[in-house]
Amino acid sequence: MYKRVYFLLVCSFLIAGTGYYMGCASAESTTGKLAFQQKDYIKAEAELKKGLLVDQTDDEGWYMLGVSQTELGKYDDAQRSFQKSLTISKNFADPIRSYWIEKYNAGAKDFQNGIDAETKKDKAGAKSFYEAALNSFIASSVIFPDSLRSFSAMGETYLALGQNDKAIDILNDIASKSNSPKDAERVAKVLFQSGLNLMQGGNYPSSIATFKKVLSLPSLPKNDPYYETAAYNLALALGKQGEEMRTKDDKSDYQVKFTEALQYLEPMTTSLTKKDLEPQIYELLVSVYANLGMTDKAQDALKKKDELKKN
Repeated sequence: MYKRVYFLLVCSFLIAGTGYYMGCASAESTTGKLAFQQKDYIKAEAELKKGLLVDQTDDEGWYMLGVSQTELGKYDDAQRSFQKSLTISKNFADPIRSYWIEKYNAGAKDFQNGIDAETKKDKAGAKSFYEAALNSFIASSVIFPDSLRSFSAMGETYLALGQNDKAIDILNDIASKSNSPKDAERVAKVLFQSGLNLMQGGNYPSSIATFKKVLSLPSLPKNDPYYETAAYNLALALGKQGEEMRTKDDKSDYQVKFTEALQYLEPMTTSLTKKDLEPQIYELLVSVYANLGMTDKAQDALKKKDELKKN
């Protein structure tokens, strides 16, 4: 499995014990809260739901119901229950936060165990740990839906599991919310690698679309290395598609692809910051200009390429 850079921040927290109170409540609520303390979450959920039909202002009942539903994997229901508790009062804000910490830390521990298993070439073990980590991170994202940390951890775990499409969706959403160039670069990195894989497999239309996604990331600076390399590889994929079209039918509109490639290549000859790309850009320009019948420009690009190789 290829090397990856993980951005997980494994946090340590001291979780204070939380006492529960039971005031005047229905028999169902009392039964549900007792079941909750005994960690019988199936019974707790069933009884608490009955009790909350009688008293919908029971903030403790909604909190316990949220935890029970989370433990049972009923995440949408759990999110609504936590929100209901917090809407009624902030009495259980601290226990909810402690529960988030518990789930996040459990995910971080399993994620690290997954990395360790990978190091030992234990692919099955790594997959099992990553799947456990993902469940914990999903749970933490339910408890605090606005926590970018939980969603970031989910994205990194999807990457570790090889589920790139899901990772991209999450990381892209994070980038749009945070407006952070760093978050945008994380998305660009995943998209860029995906675009390279598609191009190497000969799927030029999909690779072109993927590289364009990199360039359209709103928070990614144009002088970012991933922006510039994506622009170059986009032009390369367009050139390869044009060559493929010309080979199959020299009367096709293959020149359209080379013309589009120029739109990305020519600006880079004056604005490039990643200078090690320059020789490759001019080498590609030689081919693009030649295919467009622009002989003089092709010769100039060839001279520039040779000069760069000497230096």
